[in-house]
Amino acid sequence: MTVDANSINLLFIVIVQSGGAFATVAAVKIDITWIKQVIKKHGEDITKLQDKL
Repeated sequence: MTVDANSINLLFIVIVQSGGAFATVAAVKIDITWIKQVIKKHGEDITKLQDKL
C-alpha cells in the first residue's frame, strides 16, 4: 500500500513538473509574440513620425 501511494505521488509530481515546463514554454512563446507585436507597432509609429518630419 505504501509503495503504491508513493508511486502515485511521484507520478503526480512528475506530471505537475512537466505541465509547469510546458506552461513556461507557452508563456515564453506568448511573450516573444507579444514583444514582436509591440516592436512592430512602435516601428510603424516611428515611421509615421519620420514621415511627418
